[in-house]
Amino acid sequence: MLAVCQAHESLLQWRLEQFEADNRANHCPIQADFRLDAGFGVRENVALLIEMGYEVYTKPYADWLTPRLKRRAAGRSDWARVGKNAEMIAWKAEVLDDFPYPLYVALERFWVGDKPKHATLLHFGTDSVTTDLPAWFERHNARQTIEAGIKEGKGVFEMHHLKVRSAPGLYLQEQFAVFAANFVRWAAHWLATQCPQLPLCWQDTTQPKVKEQVKVGAHTSAWVHWQEQGCLLSFTDASIFAGRFLELERHWSVQLPLPFAESSCLGHFSQFGLWLHKS
Repeated sequence: MLAVCQAHESLLQWRLEQFEADNRANHCPIQADFRLDAGFGVRENVALLIEMGYEVYTKPYADWLTPRLKRRAAGRSDWARVGKNAEMIAWKAEVLDDFPYPLYVALERFWVGDKPKHATLLHFGTDSVTTDLPAWFERHNARQTIEAGIKEGKGVFEMHHLKVRSAPGLYLQEQFAVFAANFVRWAAHWLATQCPQLPLCWQDTTQPKVKEQVKVGAHTSAWVHWQEQGCLLSFTDASIFAGRFLELERHWSVQLPLPFAESSCLGHFSQFGLWLHKS
């Protein structure tokens, strides 16, 4: 038992030193919301994301929390309606015996026929989710944008024809495809707010016509200007985005690595890709 505790302590010490090194090296950390499916919601994954400074929305994996919350909610009448067939009851900054950080937790109750079913929501971050349970319920479950991005990554941005053959080239090409799939919806919102000459069908950012916009953007002319403070991309008069520009500072935000390929508690992250950057 002592050996197990010492090994665990050694692992935690290594983890602390690694985070401290990351903090020293990463001068422009990103802010991001992670909304995870329950399949990713094991305790180790949730704890890691918290320690990396992210806002986390997820459901716990398997029966980690739901049974004990059902027991605590038994007999209570203060369920809040959050959907047509769903109610919730929540606890703020709950301290759990088997998790190192306080969590906002909520128990969902919905019906399949005459039978009640239950699920649990978890949150860690600055958002005061327990003050508006319908908004919490909608925010976690409104994952259509994420699912659409996954499909686009397999379709619109898929590498149909490999243009390179070296391993580094393939890796770089993959990273550009992932970047494009995440960038395109931010770009669609930017276009809708900054380019009034856009076609009407592009103005709805909830359905941004991604494939069409990518085709147009790929054939759009622009000038790239490197300046002391950063990079300026200005669209030419022949572009549908004429008169608009994008400015990027030299201070780049960096997504610190997650151990995607490891067969550890974080192995599920290999199919991750589910984050939304905050402005």
